[in-house]
Amino acid sequence: MPETTFSIPTLLAGLMVALHWMIVIGLGLRIILKRRPTGVSLAWLLVVVTVPFVGAVLYLFVGELWLPRRRIGRYTAFKEVISDQIEHIDEAWDIKGDQLSILARSLNAQANNPLKISAIGGNAIELFDTSTRCMCSIVDEIDKAQLSVSMLFYIWESGGDVDDVERALIRAAGRGVVCRVMVDSAGSKRFLRGNSVCELRQAGVEVVDTLPAGILRALFARIDIRNHRKIITIDHRVAYTGSMNMVDPRLFRLKKGVGRWVDVMARVQGPAARVLDITLRLDWAVESTDDPREVGALGLDLSIESAGEIPLQVVPSGPDQGPQIIHDMLLTLIYTVQRRLILTTPYFIPSEAMLTALTAAAKRGVCITLVVPKKIDSILVRHASKAYFEDLLDAGIEICTYTGGLLHAKTVTADDEVAMLGTVNMDKRSFWINFEVSLFAYDEQVVTDLRRLQGGYIEKSERIDPSAWRRRPVISRIVQNGVQLLSPIL
Repeated sequence: MPETTFSIPTLLAGLMVALHWMIVIGLGLRIILKRRPTGVSLAWLLVVVTVPFVGAVLYLFVGELWLPRRRIGRYTAFKEVISDQIEHIDEAWDIKGDQLSILARSLNAQANNPLKISAIGGNAIELFDTSTRCMCSIVDEIDKAQLSVSMLFYIWESGGDVDDVERALIRAAGRGVVCRVMVDSAGSKRFLRGNSVCELRQAGVEVVDTLPAGILRALFARIDIRNHRKIITIDHRVAYTGSMNMVDPRLFRLKKGVGRWVDVMARVQGPAARVLDITLRLDWAVESTDDPREVGALGLDLSIESAGEIPLQVVPSGPDQGPQIIHDMLLTLIYTVQRRLILTTPYFIPSEAMLTALTAAAKRGVCITLVVPKKIDSILVRHASKAYFEDLLDAGIEICTYTGGLLHAKTVTADDEVAMLGTVNMDKRSFWINFEVSLFAYDEQVVTDLRRLQGGYIEKSERIDPSAWRRRPVISRIVQNGVQLLSPIL
């Protein structure tokens, strides 16, 4: 009988195969035991099986939604410290259900957000459809600040109009105003490594980064959870929020070939501005201190004055702060709307539940328009989004692709009763992973104003012809449907 010999390469190959399948079985059982949505579980199983070792590493780093216990504990403790003030705002400015339209009432009843504040009255709101107008207003507001300026942004990049904001912060700090800037460590890494941050700190502006990311930190926390919020508060009485990062679109990412970013921001006065202030300052406290007593510096002892009559609802969301609330509120909105629904979003990867809700609403006669940019800066999301178009078009939903740049505005208008804007994209990352903030307005005039902006987006868009879309090349369908398999984890 001939002797059987094994070469070292053959032995190593066998061990690698055995190790791969041990990992597949182990992680496969963990994924199954987590009982997450079927699409998410299947997508991760596909990655772990088909991309040996690398897929397992990806799952260990970003496959499960977890934050350090210390961070969660700090947020819980800080929120408890200010629970009385939050309750006071809700009681003093709460809008009763019978004062709202039926559609708004359905959303207001679902106010299970982390701050437990439903719709509150006494507000005024102004919309900005260009970054230049908004930046000028921000600079003017900072120059008038007497107590504090707090800013939170996902992306901050110096240059152009942003330099004017930075100079205004330096002037404010010079006259004794407390100035604080918080930026996401991943989204603003260029700013954090640049000269501007040094100049701001030398002038007395406090600058911190939130959710630091790095290889070593990945061993202790999921590093792709980002703070995607955009909030500015001045003297605890005026606030800005919306989709705009602290960048000048005339300079920002022009080499990407998607055009200028197009955003919408809201300037808010009244009790809702104080809620935005609390949201921002809770984020600040979580990043900067372990002492719950220091959260008392939130300025909550200041009185709140009425600025108008618009009912607004501020809804923060995040992994430990009502991670599903925006998704569920949008589902309620889609199932309740009766006549007209317009949505604009740069990134569209709906959950199965949202896709079903949209098609069902269209089939019962609701006129629905989805506006997305023709070009976006993510190749995977671009293809995954298009995989959903045929289902939407078959249901009678109008899809418009904006040609005037990268439409970054995240807006919703429903009938003449509800308007929503904020930082939430219509994708699973915004719904379940990132820290976001949304602003709901239950006012016909605000709906009219926001719908006017949406109408401008539609005018600069190309409508997708359903019959032409069905005839698109087979290779396009294969690529789009193939990438869609990964949509639960994009």
